Amino acid sequence: MFQHPITLKILGAAFSALTLIGTNAQAQDFPSKPIRLVVPFSPGGGNDTLAREVAPRLAEKLGQPVVVENKPGAGGNIGADIVAKAPSDGYTLLMASNQVVINPSLYSNMSFDVLRDLKPIGFIADVQFALVAHPSVKANSVTELIQQAKAQPLHHGTPGTGTPQHLAAEAFNRMTDVKLIHIPYRGTGPMTADLVGGQIELSFATLPSVEAYIKSGRLKALGVTGKKRSPLLPDVPTVAEAGVKGYDVSTWYGLLIPRNTPAAASQKLEAALQEVMGQPDTRNSIATKGFEPRFVTAKDADQLMRNDFEAWAAIIKDAQLKIE
Repeated sequence: MFQHPITLKILGAAFSALTLIGTNAQAQDFPSKPIRLVVPFSPGGGNDTLAREVAPRLAEKLGQPVVVENKPGAGGNIGADIVAKAPSDGYTLLMASNQVVINPSLYSNMSFDVLRDLKPIGFIADVQFALVAHPSVKANSVTELIQQAKAQPLHHGTPGTGTPQHLAAEAFNRMTDVKLIHIPYRGTGPMTADLVGGQIELSFATLPSVEAYIKSGRLKALGVTGKKRSPLLPDVPTVAEAGVKGYDVSTWYGLLIPRNTPAAASQKLEAALQEVMGQPDTRNSIATKGFEPRFVTAKDADQLMRNDFEAWAAIIKDAQLKIE
């Protein structure tokens, strides 16, 4: 049957209005079902630890279960891809670290565009690295280490090529004109075992993974990599304090969602996360596990992601790193 153009316009406007009403109703009802929190690494690591700290507290604020799912593989790309391609409805979150903005410069074939496809609802914590040495290393300061490294080869271990620990060492090489030799491992556990055993001399290791060995004297800390000293090691200077001016490397952790998620849902998630991070018990619990709790708003976190993307791209290009 022929429909008059004016009739079609009226029907179209009515349909658009109904769609808008439905969308607004959905936003007001959000969340109305369980939320999925994807961890792109295996259980036991930093992403997993923080996800399990935050998930039950977020669930309490949002009134819906927040279910943690580990989806490891490809340096975190598999889990991140799942979230990047999930429906943009606020029901699929990613517990990310800065690895997510490092990977695009490392991997030749990425299945998603991190800055186009994902956005933060907030960052929740940082973790510094400690520049640690086996006691057999003569150097007892960063300056002495630089001198020793220029005189003889020194080996540093990491949990794998392209990890933040690896890039922390590459940044150190770049800023000090030394060449620490990289020994990649399959994870933090075997790397730490070899470091404590003296098979390798050095590592830029996450503080939670080596704190006990430092305090027992089985490793010595020469510096920490952030802007300020760590509360876990208040007597250990920053690498910048110890002579490498401008050196500042740490890992952030935060929650990301598909970038096209409606503002109402993303704002509700951000508000709930901010409330969770404002609770003293949350912050204390995170701190006791070796992290530095720090809430960063979605807007500021988005800019930090973009800045990190550019900074790590330059370091990776300079070090000529690539993963096929």
